[in-house]
Amino acid sequence: MKKIVALLCVAFLAACATGPTYQAAETSEFTQANYSAVDKLVAVTAVPIDKNLPVLIATMVNIDSLNQSSRLGRLISEQVATRLTQRGYNIVEMKLRNNVYIREGTGELLLSRDVRELTKNYNAQVVVVGNYAVAAGYVYLTLKAVAATDNRVIAAVNYLLPLTENNKALLEQASR
Repeated sequence: MKKIVALLCVAFLAACATGPTYQAAETSEFTQANYSAVDKLVAVTAVPIDKNLPVLIATMVNIDSLNQSSRLGRLISEQVATRLTQRGYNIVEMKLRNNVYIREGTGELLLSRDVRELTKNYNAQVVVVGNYAVAAGYVYLTLKAVAATDNRVIAAVNYLLPLTENNKALLEQASR
């Protein structure tokens, strides 16, 4: 009888465990939302993006201060680059470049005066940029593919992420 009670207690406690798991991490809704946004962005391009030509990815920035980002913005940019790479696009790793404005704790900020120079140097056809705004319950995001030759937006997607505890933690500035 004691064994049955002990087994029931263990089963009950296991069922009550709500912490992060490897299974939940593997199917992260955060990552899936970002991947889905990239898939939509690629699907709605006004001009086809040549997979053989380089694509630059800028860090997602705070819409209220375009020279600031956060861990959330940097992580989303990394996931955008990952998804485009998975889909066969030629992504330039900006962190390995000397001529990109990289601010410690902020990310790869592509200032407008630098974009034309960078696109010439790397023969990039498209720059993917984005911004986010934090509200009471959601983070609102915009992702754009911009033609490097004339700064024309060739695709854009808006999406939302819930303002969960994890997302709040990612929004906290790492460099204080």
